[in-house]
Amino acid sequence: MKIEAIDEVSDGIEIGRWKLSEEYGILDSPLNKELLLEPRLSKLLYTLGSNACAVVSRNYLVSTIWKDTIVNEESLTRAVADLRKVLKYHFGSEVSILTIPKRGYKLIFAESPQKGRGWLKGKYSVKYAIYGFLLFFITVMWLAGFLKVMVHTP
Repeated sequence: MKIEAIDEVSDGIEIGRWKLSEEYGILDSPLNKELLLEPRLSKLLYTLGSNACAVVSRNYLVSTIWKDTIVNEESLTRAVADLRKVLKYHFGSEVSILTIPKRGYKLIFAESPQKGRGWLKGKYSVKYAIYGFLLFFITVMWLAGFLKVMVHTP
C-alpha cells in the first residue's frame, strides 16, 4: 500500500474560513488544523459547497455521491445527518445545511456581524437608542423652558 505525503490542500473550495480538498477529503482550517472526512461526507460537502447558497436536488446528490451504486434516499438522509454533526462540532453555527422540503439541500453560511453599527447591536438596540434620544430631547426642552421662566421672572 502506497501512502502519499500531502504538502498542501489543493484543488479545493472554501467553506467559511476552511478549505476542502476534493481529492483527499481534507478540511484545512485557518489555524492549520486538518480534519479528514470519510469519502461520502467529503463528496457531499464538496457538492454542496460548490453550489453554496443554491438548492441542490436530492437526485443530483445521490447520482454525484454514489455514481455506480444503487442506494435509497435514506442513504442521503443519513449522510446529511452525519455531515450536520461534523459541521456543528467544527464550525458551530458558522456553516449549516438547510433542508428544502421536496427539493433538496442548501449549504448556508451565518451572516457575519455588520460593520459600522458600533454600540448599536442586538434586537432592541435601535428602539432603545431612539427612546434615549427622545428622553434627552424632552429633558433639554423642559430645562430650557424652566430656565427661560426663571430668567424672565421679576
